[in-house]
Amino acid sequence: MEQKLFRPKNTGTEVSMNEDISDSLSTCQDTVNKETEIIQKISFLGLLSSLFSSLFFSSASFIVAFVTNVDPIEILVIRSCIQLLTYVPVVIYNRTSFLGVKEERWFLCMRAITGTVSTGMGYYSFRLIPLADASTIIFSCPALVTLFACVLLREPCGVFQVFTVIITLTGVVLISRPSFLFGVTSIDQVSSAHRLQGSLTAFCSCIAAALAIITLRKLQKTSTSVVICVYSVTSIAFGLIYFFIVDNFTIPICGQDAILLVICGLFGTFGQFLLTTALKLEDAGPISLTRTLDIVLAFVFGISFLDQHPTWSSIVGALLVCSSVVLIAIKKWKDKQRPKNILSERQPLKNKTSNIYNSILSPKPK
Repeated sequence: MEQKLFRPKNTGTEVSMNEDISDSLSTCQDTVNKETEIIQKISFLGLLSSLFSSLFFSSASFIVAFVTNVDPIEILVIRSCIQLLTYVPVVIYNRTSFLGVKEERWFLCMRAITGTVSTGMGYYSFRLIPLADASTIIFSCPALVTLFACVLLREPCGVFQVFTVIITLTGVVLISRPSFLFGVTSIDQVSSAHRLQGSLTAFCSCIAAALAIITLRKLQKTSTSVVICVYSVTSIAFGLIYFFIVDNFTIPICGQDAILLVICGLFGTFGQFLLTTALKLEDAGPISLTRTLDIVLAFVFGISFLDQHPTWSSIVGALLVCSSVVLIAIKKWKDKQRPKNILSERQPLKNKTSNIYNSILSPKPK
């Protein structure tokens, strides 16, 4: 005997429930898209985020130069712990892997290592040379990024890239003031040995930062929260190894230094978030222009609070580095806008051709 399959009659309830769910999902998606469009339509929101990120990063650098009782690597470890506590819930909430995408794990490790080296050496340079000089050398990395992109990523390298690299290196030489070129003067507040050591440390930080940016270009699928978490874990691991070798770890006593270190970690976390937001809302060219505010704020903090008066060579070197960054930013912005302009020029011609074609094929009215 054939067994009859008894199925419940379709009363339309299931269909109506699916339609309601799809309607609600589409409504939520439309709402999210509208909110995103509204945020993107706000004028200068990306530039404002970049400006505030520069303020936070400069304030964190000032705290590193101001708190001289704590080892710079210890400050880096404290900042990394605060960043890790901030971004781990984000990774858990998004249900993403802490190891990143499988194809990009090698670049993720390189980004974490180069970022740790860049930040650690940058913190050490703040103790050896004035804050403005160290910040100027570190933030000259856009010129080195173009050079490394030509060598490692095989991007086109022309006269413009070579010109900006020469300007940047000239500014770095003026800031470092090597004794075999400038001699030893009594005007400088830093000894020639400390200036040379601090300039080399800052330049190594600049090279590591440029390599970090190059590896960051390869991380197309890995989320920003995962990148920051891996970078924070790597910084903590390197810091613990350093303290095990040097045996110079000291727990800061509750007071002014402890409060400033916590503020430094929070400023670094906020600056990273705002910079990521700015890069999502604005092109890289204008963001690079606003990042030159770090150099200006470094001069202001050094003169106002640290009693570090710049020499003529530091001012001229900072102007050369800033001009190089500005030229690179303008070049990137023009390259970004060029395809849009070509497309906008071709669009009227396409519309005109289609109108002629439609007029020929459309039947004439009787």
